[in-house]
Amino acid sequence: MSYAQPNHGAWGLYDYDLTEYQMVYNRSEVRSIASITKLFTATTILRHGLDLDEKVKVTGKSGGRFPRGAMIPRIDLMRAMLISSDNLAAETLAHTYPGGFDAFISDTNQWVKGTGLTSTAIVDASGLLPSNVSTIDNLVAFLFRIKDHDVIQAISNERTTTLKLPKGKKTVKINLRNTNPTLFQFDNIVISKTGFTNPAGRCVAMLVKKEDRLYAVI
Repeated sequence: MSYAQPNHGAWGLYDYDLTEYQMVYNRSEVRSIASITKLFTATTILRHGLDLDEKVKVTGKSGGRFPRGAMIPRIDLMRAMLISSDNLAAETLAHTYPGGFDAFISDTNQWVKGTGLTSTAIVDASGLLPSNVSTIDNLVAFLFRIKDHDVIQAISNERTTTLKLPKGKKTVKINLRNTNPTLFQFDNIVISKTGFTNPAGRCVAMLVKKEDRLYAVI
């Protein structure tokens, strides 16, 4: 795969086998990460061992695909969050975390700092706030730490999927399409998440396997 090399922002292509960058720019600059934040949200949910089939009440202020007050299994919230970058799904996962939103944020940042990601901070579950920040170096290390999460791998690589939501006697179908167009071009992407806010610009974090070698593209 080839990638354009912009002369602004921050980017890197890291080879885990050689433990070195093949190309990199502004690797230590702390920047907003937008919806890449949702990978941290997913990691916290999975680390806590929550029942993904348990239904929780949709709650939050952001827009999303699910009606507020609906009871949705966590696994479907994870799908909406990681595939189509649903902000309300991310908020719901945080607000229904044991101990609530504050406990979610505290646990997430405790793990972040405990794993040496000293330039990373998470302040919400969706990435909408500009104070969700990290660096190229930190995201390379983070992706390597979550590379064996089967659930994150499976969900973040779904190109499209359809969720079925009971509504009275009817069933409403919710169609999700992955926000990363690269997934529709290549089949060797292990983990993927895009993001966009005005402070962050357009961004992406991917784990890619090529010829049995693992790379990070940030």
